[in-house]
Amino acid sequence: MPKLSLFFQRIIVPLVLFLTTIITVVVIDLRSPVLSTQVTIAQKIITSPGLTTPIPSPTPTQIPIVVPAPSTSPKPSTPTPIPIPIPIRTTPTATPAPFPAPIRTTPTATPTPFPTPSASPLPIPVPPPKTPQPTNTKPPTTIPTPQTTPTTPPQVPINHSGRTLTSSERDRIAAHLRSKGMSVAPPADMRSDARFILHDTSVIMSSSVLERERQIGRGPLGLGVNAFFPRENSTVLTRPTFYEARRPTTTEFEKASDVLPKPERERLLRAVWRSTNGTARRQALDNALVNLNLSSAEIAKEQREASAKLAAASGRIFTTATWSVENICTRYNSGDRSVIAAGGEASLRSACGTLTNYFNVRNSRVKASVATEIVQAGVRSERGNQNTCDARNSNIATFNKPPYSENQYNSTLTVYLRAALSAGKFPQMTTHYALDAFDPEAHCDPRCFNLNKLYAAVASTMGHAKGSSYGITPSYGTRLGTNNIWWNDRICHGSAP
Repeated sequence: MPKLSLFFQRIIVPLVLFLTTIITVVVIDLRSPVLSTQVTIAQKIITSPGLTTPIPSPTPTQIPIVVPAPSTSPKPSTPTPIPIPIPIRTTPTATPAPFPAPIRTTPTATPTPFPTPSASPLPIPVPPPKTPQPTNTKPPTTIPTPQTTPTTPPQVPINHSGRTLTSSERDRIAAHLRSKGMSVAPPADMRSDARFILHDTSVIMSSSVLERERQIGRGPLGLGVNAFFPRENSTVLTRPTFYEARRPTTTEFEKASDVLPKPERERLLRAVWRSTNGTARRQALDNALVNLNLSSAEIAKEQREASAKLAAASGRIFTTATWSVENICTRYNSGDRSVIAAGGEASLRSACGTLTNYFNVRNSRVKASVATEIVQAGVRSERGNQNTCDARNSNIATFNKPPYSENQYNSTLTVYLRAALSAGKFPQMTTHYALDAFDPEAHCDPRCFNLNKLYAAVASTMGHAKGSSYGITPSYGTRLGTNNIWWNDRICHGSAP
């Protein structure tokens, strides 16, 4: 037994110690990845957005590692386990955050072996994270829906007269004009409301007559009408530049006869002419016709006629003569006294003082109007009664049935939309009969015209509500000042709309 005891002391015990050291090193190497993973997890949790107070970083504490004795067979002489202090090995990171590791003590009972990589991770006491909240974020607010200006027309029947076109309406009109092969009129420079005046010719006009009107539609020449609507053929644009100030008037309203009646107006025009010297007269005739694209022969003819009308004791005075007197008054009112004839200053001052307002009103009305003529029959004979507004006149020519063709209504519709696009708003549709109601000798055209039908065509084309209107409220009949569309059931082949 002494030899066996010596054998244990010299051979077995050192061997056990040696093997224990080797096993310890191996166990530590195996344990290091687990600790590294736990450290990383702890760092992520500790630095989560939910923690607003940093966790203190205590000094790493050495953990005693308990190494058990070999368990091959229980022997009474197994030595007591020797605690070996081993420092914690951690995997270095960019910004390592130490954490308090639990301290394992040597139990008095059977020792617990170290965890292996397949064992559950060691529990690490970490405060539960709060629910992450975004930083510097205001509470959500309700964003109000922006209020924009309506770009679509009202979907209820209204009178659109004078209403500014929306962008979609401008596009729709332009598309309609292209489909009809009609050019777009240049934009108008107006400050007053636009008007679209309906006339009828009260005479059948041939294609050659209409073509001549188209060729001479410049300055003071022709009838001053912007467009003619034949019964069968296409529209004839005689003055394609709508809303022009330099054209002949087509109504007593445009002549401003309600502001200054014709007899008084003609007297004052002649008074200015008599009070002006010869040089100023010639200059006024030239200035009246400048930049109107007239030939020298046309200018000479207009000046001769205007001079003769103004020099006469009475008679009608037309466009060129009126423009010439306006030029004289403009010069005089601006302080130019070189226009005065000998002894004529008092007369010139008085006449121009009254005429100045008249000229302003006249020019404003002409510039704001588009005049159209629908070709219609007049009288049977030039030798009989020429009054086509007298329903009892047997000389009135028989109208077609219906009085106006679909082509004429469609032509009127297209030119009205062209006038609207040029003005940037819907012009007030009106009639010669309505505008000159103040004149006892007023014209009554267009006779037998169904304005309701034209309104319905415009509304349908523009996508407006049924029942919409675009100007005067139609009143059919033959009473001047009460009705605005002349209508006689016998002549018009039926009752009014």
